[in-house]
Amino acid sequence: MPTKQLGLDLSNRVSQAYARDGQGPAVYGRYKEHGYKVEPLIDKLGVRITENVSGTEAFRIAGLDWTAEKRTAFFMGEDGPVLSPDHCSIVRSDTGELMQIAGKGYEPVQHNTIAELFNFLSGEIEIENVLSIRQGAKVYATASIKVEDEVVPGDRVRRYLHAFNSHDGSSSFGVFFTDVRLACANQLGMLTRRESKNAVDAGQGLRMKHTKSVTEFAKNLPQLIDLERQSFHKSVEGLRDLTGIPLTAELTRRVLEATYADKLATPIKDKQTGEKRQRILTDLPEFGTIRGHLYGTTGLGIDMPGVHGTVYGLYNAITQCETHDGGKAKDSTERNRARLESLYGGAASKRINACRGACLALV
Repeated sequence: MPTKQLGLDLSNRVSQAYARDGQGPAVYGRYKEHGYKVEPLIDKLGVRITENVSGTEAFRIAGLDWTAEKRTAFFMGEDGPVLSPDHCSIVRSDTGELMQIAGKGYEPVQHNTIAELFNFLSGEIEIENVLSIRQGAKVYATASIKVEDEVVPGDRVRRYLHAFNSHDGSSSFGVFFTDVRLACANQLGMLTRRESKNAVDAGQGLRMKHTKSVTEFAKNLPQLIDLERQSFHKSVEGLRDLTGIPLTAELTRRVLEATYADKLATPIKDKQTGEKRQRILTDLPEFGTIRGHLYGTTGLGIDMPGVHGTVYGLYNAITQCETHDGGKAKDSTERNRARLESLYGGAASKRINACRGACLALV
């Protein structure tokens, strides 16, 4: 890929930034003056917890102090409603709203289960936000596991624990971890290591169906968190290695092709000939956004020493694109929900992990 293809496009296009300092959402350094709008994704979809409160209090603040009730399910027969012996309905206790029709063996994991899980971990974590998706049909609760480190001076990374659950059948109950660059709130990876399998009861890994008890799962989480703390600093050391690799056009091409292999595998219809052809990097909408972050004025913290002109800078331009940009839905709330769910186990998290792997392979 010729260097000029990456370009020095200093257009006026800016994207939104979602970042926080120790006191709340903020835009990193001088980038605020370039027109960034402080509009945190968390604040759009849920409740940011500004005080160190218990899990129970955090869920109450977020308006999730209700239960999911298991009731009988009916279907309409020729002569009227008929009781289904194989199904149940899951409804909100406070509004009676139907959230899903499930099999009769389904047992709801209540919001207070996650709250109690976080209460149990009170000495290990600090809750930062609780997200209610689709009126509580899906929930994420996020807490710092109280470990962070610097990649370069002033560029800190922190590791988070996320617990998730749904009442609409969209997910099981479980946990995962992410690393977040505090300067720009970029998600730097989604961690669901199988090496932690022995720390969770009966080989359940990090997810569990709604038909099983979560008691042993909760008891083993402190050990799992300890493993994550131990691995965190080694992970940051890997990022530091990237700061010593000068960025070239060839390395950029290799990383981008690995990151977006899923999209590049889909042929594109040529606008001039109407024929299908192989999709290339410049066909991707992300390409221009990443170029702007990397060489323009929209990249948060890209000009920091050790970041600018390095593979680590490219990594952050890509993670910023995946974390903060994109989305097709016209409604901003739906667009933000889609982006968050993409980051939390969807396409965006897979691309970020692929990017990280491709960058570390260069060390």
